[in-house]
Amino acid sequence: MMQASINFNPIPRPEEIFPAQNQDRRLYERMLLGPVSNAQMRDELRLLSYTRRLSDIREKITQHGLTIRKEHQGNGVFVYSLERQAA
Repeated sequence: MMQASINFNPIPRPEEIFPAQNQDRRLYERMLLGPVSNAQMRDELRLLSYTRRLSDIREKITQHGLTIRKEHQGNGVFVYSLERQAA
């Protein structure tokens, strides 16, 4: 029987990636809680340029083996979540 590989690399804490309290850190902290839609980013987090925030986060987390997954929900709504990159 083969066991699937286990990744023991923890997801980096927000303060490790974003030392200052800024929009990137707020969005990353929210994404650690689970998937978030573009509407939630606008309404709950009050981010007007969420695509720029996602790009900044993606750039920082890539070195930790993570990426951002985007799913279309219809009617202009997209849901974003953190996920491990395929090895």
